[in-house]
Amino acid sequence: MLAQIVSPTFSVDQVLSPYVYVFYAAFIISFIFTPLMRQVALYFGVIDQPDKKRKLHKTPIAYLGGVAVFLGWLAGMAISQQLQLHRIEPGWPTDYLVVKFSIVLGAGVIVILGLWDDIYGISPGLKIAGQILATALLLYDNVGTTCLAPIIQPISEKLSFYFGLPLVSLSVIQFLSSMLVVGVVVGCCNASNLMDGMDGLCGGVTGIIAAGFLFIAVNLAMVGGGLHTNADALRIVIALALLGAVLGFVPYNFNPASIFMGDTGSMFLGYCCGTMIIQMAEERPKWFLAAMVMFALPVLDTSLAFARRWVGKRPLFSADSQHFHHQLQQRGFSVKQTVLIEYGLAFLFALLGSSMVFLRTRYAGAVYMVVFGSIIVAAYKMGMVHERKLAHEPKRRKNDASASATSGLPSTPPHNLAE
Repeated sequence: MLAQIVSPTFSVDQVLSPYVYVFYAAFIISFIFTPLMRQVALYFGVIDQPDKKRKLHKTPIAYLGGVAVFLGWLAGMAISQQLQLHRIEPGWPTDYLVVKFSIVLGAGVIVILGLWDDIYGISPGLKIAGQILATALLLYDNVGTTCLAPIIQPISEKLSFYFGLPLVSLSVIQFLSSMLVVGVVVGCCNASNLMDGMDGLCGGVTGIIAAGFLFIAVNLAMVGGGLHTNADALRIVIALALLGAVLGFVPYNFNPASIFMGDTGSMFLGYCCGTMIIQMAEERPKWFLAAMVMFALPVLDTSLAFARRWVGKRPLFSADSQHFHHQLQQRGFSVKQTVLIEYGLAFLFALLGSSMVFLRTRYAGAVYMVVFGSIIVAAYKMGMVHERKLAHEPKRRKNDASASATSGLPSTPPHNLAE
């Protein structure tokens, strides 16, 4: 009788403990550099002026927090190069994690693009072009170029078996996968960017999403049998670096904020989330669906914003003050309460996404459709798809400190690089 071959499985400690130092490095660097970048922003006048419409803080707030977040993430990625993989086999070419440089290079492009926008301002079209450039770097390095293969190949084989249709070629799979990569990364960059409209909102929500990504990345490494050890390790490392970098920044950014991440930080966080989602798609469809559910809050907010602008016959990339967090504030919630409500929603989406990895793909897909369909109908019934005439100043509770009442910033910038 032939012995049954069983793929090895790993415990949480086995797959996570070798890489936890990535979190330490990312958190410490982000936590230290955030106040330093605030001083740099004050010195050069890189600050955000309130406008009493969409920007509701009462005094100017320093930008450049996103630079600190990026430096923390970069430190985490750098320290990962000194850590051994959680699984090592004799004869392997390397015992250490191999990070595709295109991921780091693409992140650098996004950060430079966001920093330029924070200081000088750029058009939406140029932003999109820069995001596509960062995505092109990923595709050039074969990141996600076959991410749709786990979906297309089984369908193609069944169509070929039952109807005699030709199998879908690799070139077609690569083309469709590349389109998905562009859509996901660019979409995530802009979704995070649009969500960054309130103290601690984008950073805190992304922290919850990163924790969810870490959970499913660890779970995938545990049950995958170590067949793709480097890919498993890379997903865990990116999630740990993102989580540590965000948590090191959020204490300074939570209401009342003393620093903002700016487009530098918000687009970078979206880029990291998009990269993680694509790497999940390279496994099986349910991992992709689970990751998309975890990122659902920014996606839904952005989708509703585009729907409102389309219904109102306005440019899709025009600014407005009717995002979900604005509407919550209009209903009388304070800044802190609004942010905590969104944290709760993000946590629920993270739990739902985490539970989906324990289901078969066919069931996970059904859950995905029901949840998103219900949310779309609920949003329509609540009037979130139509333009509403809102007051310039949302209702505030007496205990609602402004987004920057204690920031200590001067009312007039000492020197503005944009001038």
